[in-house]
Amino acid sequence: MNLASLELLLEAVPDAMLIVDEAGIIVAANTQTERLFGWTRAELERQPIDLLVPERYHAQHGPHRASYFAEPRPRPMGAGLDLLARRKDGSEFPCEVSLAPTHVDDTRLVTVAVRDIAERKRVEEKYRRFLDAAPDALVIVGPDGLIVHVNSRTEQLFGHARENLLGRPVEVLMAERFRGRHERHRVGYFHEPVVRAMGSGLELFGLRADGHEFPVEISLSPVETAEGVLVASAIRDISQRKAVEAVLHRAHEDLGAKTAQLEAANRELEAFSYSVAHDLRAPLRGMMGFTQILLSDHAAELSPDARDCLDEINASSRKMGALIDALLTLSRVTRGSLEPERVDLGALAREVAAELRATEPERKVEVVIGPHLETTLDPRLARGLIENLVGNAWKFTRLVPDARIEIGSTDRLDEGADVDGELAFFVADNGAGFDMAYVDKLFAPFQRLHAARDYPGTGIGLATVQRILSRHGGRIWARSAVGQGATFWFSTPQRKEVAS
Repeated sequence: MNLASLELLLEAVPDAMLIVDEAGIIVAANTQTERLFGWTRAELERQPIDLLVPERYHAQHGPHRASYFAEPRPRPMGAGLDLLARRKDGSEFPCEVSLAPTHVDDTRLVTVAVRDIAERKRVEEKYRRFLDAAPDALVIVGPDGLIVHVNSRTEQLFGHARENLLGRPVEVLMAERFRGRHERHRVGYFHEPVVRAMGSGLELFGLRADGHEFPVEISLSPVETAEGVLVASAIRDISQRKAVEAVLHRAHEDLGAKTAQLEAANRELEAFSYSVAHDLRAPLRGMMGFTQILLSDHAAELSPDARDCLDEINASSRKMGALIDALLTLSRVTRGSLEPERVDLGALAREVAAELRATEPERKVEVVIGPHLETTLDPRLARGLIENLVGNAWKFTRLVPDARIEIGSTDRLDEGADVDGELAFFVADNGAGFDMAYVDKLFAPFQRLHAARDYPGTGIGLATVQRILSRHGGRIWARSAVGQGATFWFSTPQRKEVAS
């Protein structure tokens, strides 16, 4: 092929094309070369090729050119290096250069193809910045298992410099005992690449440059590229998570053991309370029976002081009987199984209020019952709940001339209700109230905040209410002031499924 034919052929190529002789002199150039470098062909011809190379590379370029002519073959120039070319105005741009030997009239020449890759470099830099901003280590691997790209997080996590990872097998980042198996899995993955977690259900470990292993979580994503399918691996260090999980697991085991111990102790205490209550009934009935016989059959033989003593024994026995009944009630609340269903607390409150009025018809108490008081509770225990709360309000308003009791519901965070969107019920009164400094004692069995002579009772009612609600997964709390009444709020699960 003569030079004219070769020049004609170069014009059909979209890249800048030059023909250079062994001395590095430009023999010919195409139109694309003029556009890319800003020189005309007349200005370029018979000039050294170094004219298009930044001056700082001139010393290296000569020996490389001589080396190429010693063994000429089609190949890229500077494989693996970032090449720069220089325009007429002195500006530089990144390029790719391909070399191919040719002959014209027995003269050895080289055809040089130059492509401006500035735009590609900009895209690659944007892509690299994007990957470096990722919180996880990102490792991109080719079908041969060699690493083609890593981000800065990979360098930080594994302790390898980026240049020491590129082109190396990805298995270098894992413990040696896993490498053989991983190679087989990797080959299988490339046959059917899909987005998925790696080693689902398995413990995975990374290997740092210093030989230290650490637990990791890995997600795989195939990426279609011009060079074929690549796989992006997002690798996350989960050492901290594993440490927290271990602590939580130990805490859970400890809590489970303590819960089991507490449940066993509660069962023993409940059984003991139930047994004691039953065992106390017989001697108590005997004591009350004998004192009654003495009072009925031998009253004339007894002095007034003796009769007073027997009356006191009877009163104390009745009080003890009430305490035993309260103990049994508390035990039944704890021991029985639950059968929750929808109940109307308003209807129960009306029934309880009617019964209280019947026992004390002389009292004038205003009882206000609001709407929307349906909830899910065991009906038997719901009755006990309302009996105790309304009965408590009835008792502590006995010294108030205009007694008032209100039963209602709210879902607002106000006036101590301590709810935020949760439905809470309340029983409020304008009675004696109590000092909030002792509020923690309210729901403990046999704890009383008022003198028994003023407000008689067993001290078990609010403890029973608290246990009823606790068994249903609910809670109770209160707000009061001495002489200004009290309000008891309580919440219950608003669903059918309640644990037994």
